[in-house]
Amino acid sequence: MGREKNSFKQLIKMLPEGWEEKARELGAIRRAREIKTPEELLRLILLYLTEGKSMAGTSAITNLSGEATMSKVSVFKRIRNSGDWLHWMCKNIYSRAGLLIEKPDWLKGKDVLLVDGSKDGKTGEKLQYYILHYCIELFTLTIREFLITEEKTGEKLSNFKGFGKNDIVIADRAYGTLTGISHLRKSKADYILRLRAEAFNIYDEKGEKIDFAKQFSRLLAWNCGDITGWCDINGEKTPVRICALRKDTLNECLGLQRLKERKGCKQRKVNLVSALQTEYNKYIIVATSLGKEVSAEQILQLYRTRWQIEIAFKRLKSIFEYNQMPARKPENIKTWFYGKLLLAALCETLVNTGRFSPQKK
Repeated sequence: MGREKNSFKQLIKMLPEGWEEKARELGAIRRAREIKTPEELLRLILLYLTEGKSMAGTSAITNLSGEATMSKVSVFKRIRNSGDWLHWMCKNIYSRAGLLIEKPDWLKGKDVLLVDGSKDGKTGEKLQYYILHYCIELFTLTIREFLITEEKTGEKLSNFKGFGKNDIVIADRAYGTLTGISHLRKSKADYILRLRAEAFNIYDEKGEKIDFAKQFSRLLAWNCGDITGWCDINGEKTPVRICALRKDTLNECLGLQRLKERKGCKQRKVNLVSALQTEYNKYIIVATSLGKEVSAEQILQLYRTRWQIEIAFKRLKSIFEYNQMPARKPENIKTWFYGKLLLAALCETLVNTGRFSPQKK
């Protein structure tokens, strides 16, 4: 027990200054007999996220431990109201860690949205899979949209209904499709979408298919290039700009290794990675609706900024059982999501202590 208290004290030292005051200011701490301090509330949330698994499970553990007597409803109310507080702590810790950067001047008036999804398996009579789809603002970690669908729905931009003309949507290869671009154009939103090999054809002014590999073959490592063309969306010639960043040799090899692992080449002892995929792997290639007033370097730097957040999300998924989603109520998911993100941030802090400024005592 003493060891657990000591560990919790170490965790407290990593929290941003003013975290206790913010709990009251943002409505996480209200009149309650069971939970009287921000520290007690944080203990309850961490218990729910790690050992409790559910409101009922957390209630049972608190009652057995003797630290508090709380019903399932009491646990639900305390946790439901903590989403904004957890978001504030995440934003501050990620900023201190250098994972969040200040929005560049050229993005003034724009919201940069990260879109992704994560598959979750639910056991029952048979294993069923669902997907948590999320859309968050890159520079503030503010949630724009959450939804949970059956696996068959798939990851696609049309799942999201809240895009607008002041948004720039960033997403990985799964979303880089003509259907996705069409949805964003209808929403009047801009986009930066990673392209996979043979995602769709881009044509030049003469109507000839553009060979990306040939166009970008002279790029040196970490240099950028771009071309403009058009794609065919439901018979309409739609302008599109392609930007590419050439990888260095090391990252090219690492990318090829990941491709082979995803395709199971190691187990089958065959090469399932095509020559075209191998060629595409030399670059980071994105499609964008942003015009020439924004440089290819700015566009690709913005896309790469997404990776910094993805590092934390990967740790989230692999270590903290990110996929074990709670009930589908938005407020529950919001608190659960930011709670898991907070755990990932604290883990990054511990792993990379040399990169973080120590908290003053």
